[in-house]
Amino acid sequence: MTPLERIREHVRAHAVRPGRTDSMFPDLYYFRADGPVGPKPVSTSGVIMAVVAERSKTLEMSDGRRLRYGPGDYLFVTRETRYTSFIEGASPGRPYLSVGLTIDPDVIAQTVLAIDDARGADPGDDTDAWAERMDAKLAESFCRLLESVDDPLEHRVVSPLIVREIVFRLLCSPHAGPLRSAVRADDPRIRQAMRYVRDHAADALTVEELARSVAMSPSHFAHRFRDVARMSPMRYVKNVRLGQARLRMLRDGLGASEAALAVGYASPSHFTRDFKARYGASPAAYARDLRARLA
Repeated sequence: MTPLERIREHVRAHAVRPGRTDSMFPDLYYFRADGPVGPKPVSTSGVIMAVVAERSKTLEMSDGRRLRYGPGDYLFVTRETRYTSFIEGASPGRPYLSVGLTIDPDVIAQTVLAIDDARGADPGDDTDAWAERMDAKLAESFCRLLESVDDPLEHRVVSPLIVREIVFRLLCSPHAGPLRSAVRADDPRIRQAMRYVRDHAADALTVEELARSVAMSPSHFAHRFRDVARMSPMRYVKNVRLGQARLRMLRDGLGASEAALAVGYASPSHFTRDFKARYGASPAAYARDLRARLA
C-alpha cells in the first residue's frame, strides 16, 4: 500500500461526518466535505500543514496567488494569515478528505536552530504559504504520525517525536526561508517567553509582562515574537490556554466553566466562543465526542 493509500484509508476511517473531527493527538484534525464549499473565508492561527487525501482544494491568498492542491499534495502556511478556500466536485460518494496539523512554534524554533547550527543558515524563498507534492520521506513520516495517534501510549510518546521529524523535513524545503530567517540571536528570549506563557497561562498575562519577563521592550518583543512564533503574543497565549483547557476537560474531567477558570478565562462565554472558533464545537460537545471515541 502506498503512503497516499494509507493516508486516504486512515482519514476515511476517522472523518466520518462533514466538518472538522479532532484526533486523540492535540492539533491533528481531519476534515470532510460531502459537497462543494466556498468561497469560504479562513483565518489561520499560526503554522499549519494540511494534506489532501481525496478530491482537491483551491486557495486564494491575500496577495492574489491561487494555490491548488489535491491527493498526495500538502499545504504549508507559515504564519497567521487569511485566505479564501474553494472545494469543488465533492459528493457524499466521493467526499473531500484532508488532515491538518497545527505545529508548535517552539518546535519549529528548536529545529531551525539545530539545522542552521549544523549546516549554516539558508534563507530560501520568502513566502507565507505553498502547496506542493509530498516527497517519499515526508509522506512516510506523515503516515507514521497518523498511525501513531490512536494508540493511548504512542500518541503521548511517539507522535511528538514524529512531528519533530516532519518539521525537520519541511524546514529542509527550499520554501521554508521565512521560518529559518526569523530565528536570530535573540531567539532564546522568545522561546523563554513561550515557556513562561505555558507555565503561567492562568495568570492575567499582557505583552508588557511577557516582554519584562525576558528583559525586552514591549515593541521589540512583540515584533520579534511574531517573527519567531508566526503569530502575535496574545494569540499564542490564547492558543496555549485553549490547548490546556482541552487537556483538562479530557484528562481531569473538568466541565467547560471549570476548565475556563483553570486556564485564566474570566468569562466562560468568552472561553466557549474562542474554543468553538479553534476546535469547531462547543467545549461540552467536544469533550463528550472525544471521550466517547476514547471509550
